[in-house]
Amino acid sequence: MTDEPVLSVRDLEKHYPIRKGIFNRQVGVARAVDGISFDIGPGETLGLVGESGCGKSTAASSIVRLEEPTAGEVVFNGNGRGGASRDPGGSHPNDVTRFSDAELKEFRRGVQMIFQDPSSSFDPRMTVGGAVAEPLAVHGMSDRRRRRAIVEDLLERVGLSAEDYDRYPHEFSGGQKQRIALARALVLNPDLIIADEPVSALDVSIQAEILSLVDDLQAEFGLSLLFISHDMSVIRRISDRVAVMYLGEIVEVGPTDGVFADPRHPYTEALLSSIPTPDPRSSLGGIELTGTVPSPTDPPSGCRFHTRCHRVIQPDGIDVDQSDWRGILNFRDRVADGRIDVESVRENAAGAAGTPTDEDIGDRLRAEFDIADEINDPDVESALQEAIDRLLAGDEEGAATLLSERFTTPCAATAPERTVHAEGHESSCLRHRSEHAVAADHADD
Repeated sequence: MTDEPVLSVRDLEKHYPIRKGIFNRQVGVARAVDGISFDIGPGETLGLVGESGCGKSTAASSIVRLEEPTAGEVVFNGNGRGGASRDPGGSHPNDVTRFSDAELKEFRRGVQMIFQDPSSSFDPRMTVGGAVAEPLAVHGMSDRRRRRAIVEDLLERVGLSAEDYDRYPHEFSGGQKQRIALARALVLNPDLIIADEPVSALDVSIQAEILSLVDDLQAEFGLSLLFISHDMSVIRRISDRVAVMYLGEIVEVGPTDGVFADPRHPYTEALLSSIPTPDPRSSLGGIELTGTVPSPTDPPSGCRFHTRCHRVIQPDGIDVDQSDWRGILNFRDRVADGRIDVESVRENAAGAAGTPTDEDIGDRLRAEFDIADEINDPDVESALQEAIDRLLAGDEEGAATLLSERFTTPCAATAPERTVHAEGHESSCLRHRSEHAVAADHADD
């Protein structure tokens, strides 16, 4: 493997304008992809993983300019044909975001995509052979017999038959269609394939067959691969390195073995905990992410994961059980948003056991947010109980003010910088900064 990456993405952004009113004025943006950077080397597979809605597919479509990026640089074959270098203005001659239509057409010979749903990837009125051969025709191969020979050979390489050339998509299963999609991606002999959730619509047994096929084809053709998935077990099976994405940002990147053995970002830790284990002696369930799920139209300040993080840092002067701390912050946010209906809680409690007291309602609120009956820090317990009393007395604004002033976290105030843990393994989390080490150690207990 050479030092020069096949694909280098730097500070890539894709923001969608939000418009309202009769004049269609822009009132904000949805930050689907918000400044991601990574490299993919020759013959390497980078797994891009994260939950649905984090921006993975938008990143892929922006890289190949199926959607126009808002900002950033995408450099393909960095040295360029003939060893090109950056111009005096700082832009790279191989920056895909600046390509003309002719350059973009040439670029797409070297980079191909495989999409999630194989059933919607083909024209039902076109034979699969015609669909696989179409890129050859688009890029100037006029000899029909030569196109057919190439496609028939590829169909056999992906585990189908040359006779399948003249069949139609509806005659194939989902797994077979994805094999055909692989053949179509390979037909132009690309350097890089971007596979966007290519096995998520398939049965587990078929997934294993497709992943094995991808391995074989990658070795045979010397391909680089950007493999996008929300499934950590699939990512572990296929990837050399892993990039973990959350709300438009990459929060951790590193060698697959290192990330899986020693996750350094709480979000990565939560994703890994969701992988099923066949050991009947293991405890069921993983890390439960509670709290507010943020929107890309209004991402949280500081660390974007802090509204759900199970290791959110406690400020100086507070030292409570971490699960209680997460519950208090969730309670604070719900009160601030006006999303606690005390009367409904009171009615539900009355139906269960007569007329409830304020103490009963307070206990129910604590239970709902997994907060202990009594916090082990007297100052925290006093402030929390006062906020509950204000809420029960109808003073929602006073309760919200007290909670927001008393319970804060450094995670909401400071955006984390990238921390290097080992060669090629980096993450973005305030817990790794020295001034927060004590609080982070307490959160790990």
